[in-house]
Amino acid sequence: MKKDFTNNDLIAFIGRLANKWGTGHESVNKILDKIHQFLEEKDYDFGFMDKILEFIEMLKAYSRREFHIDDNSLGWIIATLAYLMLPTDLIPDFIPIIGFTDDAAAFIIAYQNISKEIHRFRAWKAAAEEKERKEAGKSKNEQNPVMNVKTEN
Repeated sequence: MKKDFTNNDLIAFIGRLANKWGTGHESVNKILDKIHQFLEEKDYDFGFMDKILEFIEMLKAYSRREFHIDDNSLGWIIATLAYLMLPTDLIPDFIPIIGFTDDAAAFIIAYQNISKEIHRFRAWKAAAEEKERKEAGKSKNEQNPVMNVKTEN
């Protein structure tokens, strides 16, 4: 067994573990929903909270097997979310002003490492939403067809 893991090897390993553990299970989606709700209710003053919630969205789509995330990106997302959730980390979160500095740094590093995957997710999500809108419009038209009636003069 290889004992000299690089950081990227470790991150990819976390991603492979998540692959074995986390797709297609309703319990995973429930956990992710609870994390999402927890973060929204806490009303943290992160300038990047929307991006953290996007990480959770990516994991949910991945768990539902709607969107594929490569092992390395999956590892980064999971490791980053775990770090952000820990109240006692490099700089404990309860320290005023600087408590979230390390969290922000961890997030920035992760975001830079998976930026291509994030852009791919956004494109996938936009296409899925567009398809859903078209299908909703189509089914609405099928339910209420416009009748073409000719009138005779």
